[in-house]
Amino acid sequence: MIVNTRAIVLNHVRYGESSLVVHLYTEQLGRQAVFVKGAFGKKSQLKASLFQPLYLIETSIHHWDKRQMQRISNIRVLQPFHDILMHPIKSSIALFIAEALTKTIREEDANKELFAFLSHSLQTLNLMKKGTANFHLIFLIHLTRYLGFYPNLQEFSADMPDFVTHLMTLSFEHIETLEISHSQRNQMMDYILSYYALHVDNFGKMKSFMVLQQVFKPV
Repeated sequence: MIVNTRAIVLNHVRYGESSLVVHLYTEQLGRQAVFVKGAFGKKSQLKASLFQPLYLIETSIHHWDKRQMQRISNIRVLQPFHDILMHPIKSSIALFIAEALTKTIREEDANKELFAFLSHSLQTLNLMKKGTANFHLIFLIHLTRYLGFYPNLQEFSADMPDFVTHLMTLSFEHIETLEISHSQRNQMMDYILSYYALHVDNFGKMKSFMVLQQVFKPV
């Protein structure tokens, strides 16, 4: 059957000389792997440039339950997020978020509340003027609500309860009120990533976290 749906690009991997395997988080079907034949071809209507991480697209998925990879057609970019692409800090955060979502979202079931949260978060990041450096902290905390393991303060170390409490209650709209140093930000990320590793099987290390550490490193 053909399902028309919005989708967020999680990642893509080149397959052969001209094709792609793309992982999407879709509004109607949850996470899906799709095969894009000839994405690097000059005449292709499904060009590789349309599948940048965290692009918000609309597409038609030719879905069959027994297939591990689906086919797509009629792709349209709904939100290219130009500011994220052009802003070095935002683009680094976007790659970090894409990796986190790839590691944590695995279900092939629709979760429209999660999709709404993700699309709203990405639009907020794209428009954000202040507090960008702390966006990923709040994003990861709020993401746990939809993944089913929203933190209990007792699960964190007792030496940072006030800070964690503030982070848990902070919204994107008030992110500029969070004033922390580079070392505090890294410490908080260590706590959050350790927490994720406890709740997500085979979570492993976040390769893009090293990039963020360098981006935010004081000059």
